[in-house]
Amino acid sequence: MSVLIKKNNGNLQHYDSNSGLVVPAQTNQAFTQDVSVRKELKLHDIIEIIKRRKLAILLPLLLTLALAVLYTLSTPASYRSNATIQIEREGVQIVDFGSTSKPADAFGSDKDPFFRTRYEMLKSRVLSQKVINDLNLKESLSSPEKKPGLSLSTLLNYFGAAKKSKTPPRIDYNEIFQKNLLIKPINGTHLVQIIYEAPTAKLAKDVVSSLINNFIKLQIETKSETGEYAKNFLKKQLAEARTRLRSSEEALVKYANEKGILGVDEKQTRHVKKLENLDSALVQAEIRRIEAESLYQQMKRAGSVATVLTNPVISNLKASLVKLEGDYQEMLKTFKPNYPDMVRLKQQINNLRSKLNKEMVNIQRSMEADYLAAKRQENKIRNELGQFNHKMQNLQDSSVDYNTLKREVDSNGKLYNNLLQRLEEVNVASAATTSNISILEPAVEPISRYRPKPKINILLGLFSGLLLGLGFAFLREALDQSIKDPEDLERMTGLPVLGSVPRVRKSALKKNLALLSAKEPQNPAAEAYRILATNLRFMSGPEDERVLLITSAQPQEGKSVTASNLACSYAQMGLKVLLVDADIRKASLHKKLNISNKLGLSNYLKGEVDLVGITQPVKEVPGLYAITAGDYEADPVSLLSHERMSYLTTQGASIFDFVIIDSPPVLGFADSLVLSSLASATLVVTQEETLNARTVQRVLKQLSRVKNNVIGFLLVNVRKTNAETKLYSKYHKKRARQALLAHDSASKKEVKYA
Repeated sequence: MSVLIKKNNGNLQHYDSNSGLVVPAQTNQAFTQDVSVRKELKLHDIIEIIKRRKLAILLPLLLTLALAVLYTLSTPASYRSNATIQIEREGVQIVDFGSTSKPADAFGSDKDPFFRTRYEMLKSRVLSQKVINDLNLKESLSSPEKKPGLSLSTLLNYFGAAKKSKTPPRIDYNEIFQKNLLIKPINGTHLVQIIYEAPTAKLAKDVVSSLINNFIKLQIETKSETGEYAKNFLKKQLAEARTRLRSSEEALVKYANEKGILGVDEKQTRHVKKLENLDSALVQAEIRRIEAESLYQQMKRAGSVATVLTNPVISNLKASLVKLEGDYQEMLKTFKPNYPDMVRLKQQINNLRSKLNKEMVNIQRSMEADYLAAKRQENKIRNELGQFNHKMQNLQDSSVDYNTLKREVDSNGKLYNNLLQRLEEVNVASAATTSNISILEPAVEPISRYRPKPKINILLGLFSGLLLGLGFAFLREALDQSIKDPEDLERMTGLPVLGSVPRVRKSALKKNLALLSAKEPQNPAAEAYRILATNLRFMSGPEDERVLLITSAQPQEGKSVTASNLACSYAQMGLKVLLVDADIRKASLHKKLNISNKLGLSNYLKGEVDLVGITQPVKEVPGLYAITAGDYEADPVSLLSHERMSYLTTQGASIFDFVIIDSPPVLGFADSLVLSSLASATLVVTQEETLNARTVQRVLKQLSRVKNNVIGFLLVNVRKTNAETKLYSKYHKKRARQALLAHDSASKKEVKYA
């Protein structure tokens, strides 16, 4: 338990009875913090939020549940039937030739062009139109109550179009059919699931069966049409090829007879082979010459090439040279260059380097000789090729026309033979057309309807409504600026809640609410005021002035009742208490205490009467004295700012144990600010229902600008009472009734004996 203590220097401190430590109280900084800072939610806090916002949760829950029920009742019943088919690239192959379609690429699931094409064909308008015509589905598809995707906008568009045009709107049956159809390829397989939703179970099954049958027929018809087209095309091309072949053969024979050409083809073949050999030899010679020239030029420029570096002689010489130079550098650390061993080692290095240079020169000369030899060989082959080319030109001049005619004859003959063979194959393949589609699971009539699903809809409605309600409740909780409990108030302001006064429910007690502590001491509210009085009594030392200002943020929050009951509680403790009604604008204490208001505080502040003349004892509460507000003045602030008011508080604190001042609310009036500067402590009274973070912040800011003496808060009209308080109250009432019965019994015995 912590108690707020006021020290001589005016600073407020907390005394913790558990630890025995005294720490500074945060009064002037705490209330300036951000009001939006909340404590971390725990399970207890979440449960409290749910209890507090149960209406906000219940309304969305009931609304979504009602919408779910309405949707379930308004949704027409529909059934789904499905079938599974297998699509292969090719059907059963009776012959393995004469195919008129290009084979598909390797299998690639949905991305395979072949299978993707088949899936789209299942959803084509041509196929859907065939099914609509076979089953006469126009009537069922045009029925508005059975049409899927029906919405308010479509109805408005429908009736709007009907108003603009006298002719009925055109219905796209294929589009409606496609909305009910679902083509679902099974990944990683050649299987396709076909699903259709219809108003009746039989219709759903018939549509799926008809769709599959028409799809198979369409595949076979497409293959047959392709075969007929191929046969007609091949026949036409074959006739043209036959004519061209005959013409080219006649021209070749005529030219050969005129020129007397015989065996030209064999002669040309021999010369062509020789020409190819010479060309190949020239290319090889050029390659050898280029390689030799490249190595030679590189050797001249850089002094080394890859072949030199890999030469075993050069490699060994370089390795020996590196080793000797390393030994020389190592011995140079110990011996001077003129040392005999150093001179001998240096001579070995020079000899080895000279030998390496000679080997490099020899290799360079060898490369130069290879280059010159390759160049001579290339020139020789080039000259021979030039002579042979001249000879071939003379030969070709006489045989070019003959070869041209002969090639034309060969080409036309080959084309004619290929076309003839292809035509025979297509004739055989067209007669053996099979389907590449097989039915694995045929369509069956569904037993139960697909939609609506009442249980699922209601569960979804309950779940979504619960989520929506919880979200709405926590949103309201986050936006709510009210303070939920004393812990929030203490955390936000840094000031303690010194008491919580429960709500008084009996109408008889409400009439005597101001004197509840004196007239109904067993009431929980009276006990709460005594707890407040005890806390305030021990918060300040005996040497401090005990001038307590009671105020509130807004009117009708119970500050006057609090001031009266607090004064009664102190008086019951045997203390002398002065209760001052400084709410001149709306005087009320004289009515609550049943005393006169003829002369009061306003008369004293105007100088019409002294303190003794306005101080009245409260007969019902011994030790309690009161100063009423007196007559109302147009400017109470000027009266309260007079030095007479300061004199009243000083003299009252010296004569009485406690001076309690009932002041107007803080917001909207300056009276409380003036009185707060004269008081040694200020208590803010607020109701639990109207507790608002922004309001509390404004009150504390205004009071802190005048004097930092706010010691805490008192919550009144608290609805919740802890279990221990209720139990103790019941026990106290029970003992009081027993004592009263015992007293009545004793009185009756005395009367009897008398």
